[in-house]
Amino acid sequence: MTLEVLSHETSEGGLAHSAISSITKVLELMNLGSESGSLLMDKLPQELLIEIFQFAVAAHGGRANAVTPLFLGKICRSWRAMVFETCTFWQEVTLIINPHCSTQISLLADWTARAGSLPLSVSIIDPKGRLTAQEVLTRFLGLLRSLSPQTHSLALGTLIPFYDEWQNCGLADYSWPLLSNLSLATIKGGTELSDPASKLDFSSCPMLTTSTINSFDHSYISLPWRSLLHLHLNSVFSSEIYTALQSCPSLETMEAHGIIENNAFVGDATSLRRPLKSLSLKLERFQFDSEQCYRIFNSLRIPELRTLEIKLAFSRSPHDSHRFDIYPCISQSQCQLSELSIQGASLKEQLFLDCLSLLPSLSTLRLSNIFWLPEPPQLFQPTLFKPSSLVFILGTGPSQPPILPNLKALIFEESLVAFSAKFLVELLVSRWDDCGSGVEYLATLRSVRFAPLELGGMWNISEDDKAAFERWRQRGYDIRVEGWKLYSR
Repeated sequence: MTLEVLSHETSEGGLAHSAISSITKVLELMNLGSESGSLLMDKLPQELLIEIFQFAVAAHGGRANAVTPLFLGKICRSWRAMVFETCTFWQEVTLIINPHCSTQISLLADWTARAGSLPLSVSIIDPKGRLTAQEVLTRFLGLLRSLSPQTHSLALGTLIPFYDEWQNCGLADYSWPLLSNLSLATIKGGTELSDPASKLDFSSCPMLTTSTINSFDHSYISLPWRSLLHLHLNSVFSSEIYTALQSCPSLETMEAHGIIENNAFVGDATSLRRPLKSLSLKLERFQFDSEQCYRIFNSLRIPELRTLEIKLAFSRSPHDSHRFDIYPCISQSQCQLSELSIQGASLKEQLFLDCLSLLPSLSTLRLSNIFWLPEPPQLFQPTLFKPSSLVFILGTGPSQPPILPNLKALIFEESLVAFSAKFLVELLVSRWDDCGSGVEYLATLRSVRFAPLELGGMWNISEDDKAAFERWRQRGYDIRVEGWKLYSR
């Protein structure tokens, strides 16, 4: 639900039409009959009507044409009474600051008051930095302070001066007894508070388990690091990632995106054993080195890891310096991944296959834009993904069982290969058409998406192949095979 539209001029007819349209779609999805949505509404018990309204609000929340409680309250008198008397409609609010920010603050106060004593989810986005006038900012921070005892989710995206004033007005002493999800972001440059000695202190929040820090030096933020379960870092130095991992012994999920290599991670890291179940590492778009990120990853011992995503390069020509061997971490952690995605990395083929052989539990494998390193390594001279390696992964019978017996989805994109589309099709025929009794595990593979870079036009798909694809789709398989022109945009 967004308050951005509340200070704009909009006709009641337009609001009513938007709400009726959304509610009618919900009714259609529920197959409640062939009568019109509005007539059906009149016959529904109030409890069910409230559930439908909440579903519609949740489905459209945060969008420009969102169905909000205020929209629904404009339809008719009975709907207005019901919506305004139901506290649960007002628990979640997104405030996008616009030139009418003074009016928005009043609306925010009214909105949250209707939630009664229920927990609140509050998101404040100030993309233009309009919360700068002292009177408006003081009033706004005062409202946030009054809401802090019942706020369970808080997201702030604004300029550094806002956070400076947060400190100046004593917000560091606020009590957030219910806060479980915190997101702090800076926009329009600047990642540090004006006073180097200042900190945004949330360390005493007893319920805080999930935090997102976006374009903000996290050394200026005090969190209950030891109790955090989920941490999301955006635009972050590689050294900050390691510091965060050291500070969070209970971490189960970590996303570090927009990683900047700053070479502050010196020497061999002490091995960190963490209960991570999901880990996502993505370099900043124009970063041409991944050495620190690679070393941090291989310092981890993560036996419970199930999902791993590595994204190093964004172009179709990954750099040789994006070397990323996951074998040390995987082998020493003895984890059993279910999902593995690697994009834009420089890999040694045999080492990667050795790693896959340790992961029989893998159900989804995605390889995109891979720079296959030759043996011995030669700078800027990629090699080709070999047909023997594909057979090693897919395996087609008792004499050649797959190393990934639980593989359900294989995605291979934008990398050079040393075989034709025909070779891949023949392997799939062996798995999906020719598998006899006793090799039912070959049918576990349900989805194949293969789009390598073309080399000499070898990835022309024949009409017979396309017919086979259609036959497999009719049997419930998801199949897409195509070739990309080398270095095309």
